[in-house]
Amino acid sequence: MRNCFPLSGGPRAHRHVVDRVYLAVVVPLALAIVVLSLSPVAAQLGESDPIDADASSIAPHFDPEALAASEAPPAPAATDAASDWRELLPGLTLGSEIRLRSESRRNIRFDGARPGNDEDYLLSRFRVGLTWEPSERVTGVVELQDARMLGEEAISDRRAPNIHADPLDVHQAYLDVGLPGSASVPIWVRIGRQKLVYGAQRMVSPLEWVNTARVFDGARIRLDAGRGRGLDAFATRVVPARPTGFNDHAPTGSRMFNSQLHGVYYHDASLLPGGRVEGYWLLRREAGLDDAVQTVGARVDAVYGPWALDAELARQGGRYGGVPHRAALLHVGGAFAAELPGRPELGAAFNYGSGDDDPHDGVHATFDQLYPLGHAYYGYIDLFALQNLRNTEVTVEASLPGSVRLRVGVQDFALAAPGADAWYDAGGAVVHRAVGETLSPHVGNEIDVTIRVPVGDAGLEAGYGRFFGGPYLRDAGFARRTADFLYVQTTLGF
Repeated sequence: MRNCFPLSGGPRAHRHVVDRVYLAVVVPLALAIVVLSLSPVAAQLGESDPIDADASSIAPHFDPEALAASEAPPAPAATDAASDWRELLPGLTLGSEIRLRSESRRNIRFDGARPGNDEDYLLSRFRVGLTWEPSERVTGVVELQDARMLGEEAISDRRAPNIHADPLDVHQAYLDVGLPGSASVPIWVRIGRQKLVYGAQRMVSPLEWVNTARVFDGARIRLDAGRGRGLDAFATRVVPARPTGFNDHAPTGSRMFNSQLHGVYYHDASLLPGGRVEGYWLLRREAGLDDAVQTVGARVDAVYGPWALDAELARQGGRYGGVPHRAALLHVGGAFAAELPGRPELGAAFNYGSGDDDPHDGVHATFDQLYPLGHAYYGYIDLFALQNLRNTEVTVEASLPGSVRLRVGVQDFALAAPGADAWYDAGGAVVHRAVGETLSPHVGNEIDVTIRVPVGDAGLEAGYGRFFGGPYLRDAGFARRTADFLYVQTTLGF
């Protein structure tokens, strides 16, 4: 059956410096050696692609179809080769993935006296899944995930929701059914625990970058009208990761994880030559806080020769905390691929998420970013969300010998309403709020360097980011004004 949804603590001052060096350097290098040594064995066992929804995250723009393909169920489709070891029985296939990432962060809170200002830890994530295809119209998927964190004392690995740790639990479990109907407009239904992948993931994403990733419980229906046209409608609720029990919908301390997400998403590749047009309506609802945020948006993505262009515009209305909500998003970006050795690609983008310039006027105007993949767009250190933000990015990406990909990105960050609204991090938490104060809007700049090395069925990735604080940090009295982020990641799918 074809994929019917292709869119789819404590103080740390006592820690010895040797421990930090071990976690930041020795462990990643050891992991790299292990993966490099295992990759030939995995290649002998069978061809497969690593499950990594961030596969395009070092590119200056997204290829939605390639990104959707990386979000396929964990088990590859059954093949005609009887020797494929992953086909346990006819119609029943097995797939798995292991990902290890070491992270080291410095001055992440811009205050050496605060717990968690410096962080060093190792993240592990293992997935194993079964795909069952009893017929062309029915597919079932069950995927288990074990996510753990080692080495950090200031971050709780037991708090819910949790993005770092969630011992063995059900990550996905859904059933796809093709409904009887017109052959020209196939209709598919997916019911269960699943990932949502739409557009460039600025609004809705499985957030594969974080260790526990993001899934939703619910149902969606898809109409495939052919010629690159389709319509999805879904009714879901996000699933919080609970390290101490089964992942369910018990209330958490997060309004976003207590919310439902419903929507309609349309895509059409026939309207624009060489491009794709998308339109959507999304509703985030949290009855306990009287949230009913509605988002109406459109997106266009086109490729003309060496040029790739994309834009997205969204308006929000409804209620936020019982008061009227009025906010907006704007994204404009493009890239040019030069016909030079390594085919270097130069990209640029501007992103705007509205802020609330008057918190006392009875209208909430901070853009609600919903459930995005902000890591790919607003700096790899994850210091910013598209909320009360004006962001400009310039990127250069090139191929090196051996299919190695190198990316360098330079970001500029400014707040849309610096003296009235807050500075929000990638998860939507407040980094700093200075209502009524006179502050510069310029928060700072960030440079990110990322390198990706494919090795058979394995992948090795490393990145370094440095943030340079601007006048905002000076005006707000931050003790420190720079931050650093280093990571090394290995992924093996088989």
